[in-house]
Amino acid sequence: MTMDEMPFRVAVSAVIRKGDYYLFGKKAEGAGPYPDKWLIIGGGIRLGKETIEEALRREIREEANIEVKNLAHLGFEEDFRKKKGILTHFIFLNFMAEYGSGEERPGDDIVELRWVHKDEIKELDVCEPSLKLFSDLGLR
Repeated sequence: MTMDEMPFRVAVSAVIRKGDYYLFGKKAEGAGPYPDKWLIIGGGIRLGKETIEEALRREIREEANIEVKNLAHLGFEEDFRKKKGILTHFIFLNFMAEYGSGEERPGDDIVELRWVHKDEIKELDVCEPSLKLFSDLGLR
């Protein structure tokens, strides 16, 4: 398979902060490209059907049952992972967000949510794109 033939997935994700704590979700074993790993909340964009911000807010509601505020662009990351057995080029559009409202509850393919103190992030088994992002932010 050449790069021209490789499927791609554009996703949005957010580093969600509440004081000195950051929200992480854990994927179900065998779910998605990062099974049984901790990661920031996010997911795929319905291209042509919603804006990037709408996709981010929808994914956060679906996976964590909360609303966020004060969105700020952080940049992007990319990764090459198998999704359903097929090597896929993932492009992550990352944002910083603050907790707004709601009681967090895992949903979609997230089996556990955890607010992690900034000093304890290094102890989590975090997926590679989130690991790089938190390192870039000086939080890992």
